[in-house]
Amino acid sequence: MKPLHSIRIIANASKDGAEKAALDLKKLADAHGAEASTTVEFPPPDGFLEGADACFVVGGDGTLLNVMREAVLYDVPVAGIRHGQLGFLATFSPEEMHQKIPSLLEGSYRVSRRSMLSYSDGQGRSNRALNDLVIKSGTNGKLGRFSVFEEQEQVAEYACDGIVFSTPTGSTAYNLAAGGPIAHPEAKVVLMTPISAHTLTSRSVVFPSGVTLLVQPERNPDQPLVSADGQSAFGDSPDFPLEITVASETFPLLEELSHSHFHLLRNKLKW
Repeated sequence: MKPLHSIRIIANASKDGAEKAALDLKKLADAHGAEASTTVEFPPPDGFLEGADACFVVGGDGTLLNVMREAVLYDVPVAGIRHGQLGFLATFSPEEMHQKIPSLLEGSYRVSRRSMLSYSDGQGRSNRALNDLVIKSGTNGKLGRFSVFEEQEQVAEYACDGIVFSTPTGSTAYNLAAGGPIAHPEAKVVLMTPISAHTLTSRSVVFPSGVTLLVQPERNPDQPLVSADGQSAFGDSPDFPLEITVASETFPLLEELSHSHFHLLRNKLKW
């Protein structure tokens, strides 16, 4: 791959030590002849990634997710310096920077193209999610009912607390906590997992990437809540049904050549 001559560094100042790690990373980049610009604004200013060869995010997976839209817009590969808890996306630790970053700057890396979800409501409001789209039954804790359709055919009606629609990248997040399967991050699938389903036969379903899913609440006692990558998906109540597809864009994740997804799983999940 081409050397990284121009990089951007984004630090989540709410994470202890993140600003210092960002400063150390800038010094390291300067020492290797790379032009480095830093910011502690989070999410980053509009256009901050324009023209960059790569972006290094100092924080946790949540910090990296908030950089997703800018990275996709300018097609800038992103690498994460971990300052969170259980990082599957932010895989480098601050202690590893001096050992691993120089080889990345010299071009020894690969870009993993991660699929995203595209979602829209009945008003035509749409956006993207890298990890997951979560639809929950509401704020009163009562059981909800949701019908899911593939095109015009009903897949299931779930009696549950909600449903997680996940990308392979997000399969180790809420999907996993809800009992869903783990997918290889470069698989071309969409995972659907009910949350605390009322019946034991309500299980996850794996769909191919060309699927179009529709979700409609049925007899819910409260307005369902919808979140994308842990943030409110629409800012207010969505107009159902929701449509979910695989986005045409992909998220470029920068990885070292020796990166192993299964080694990461064994390490993080204590397999």
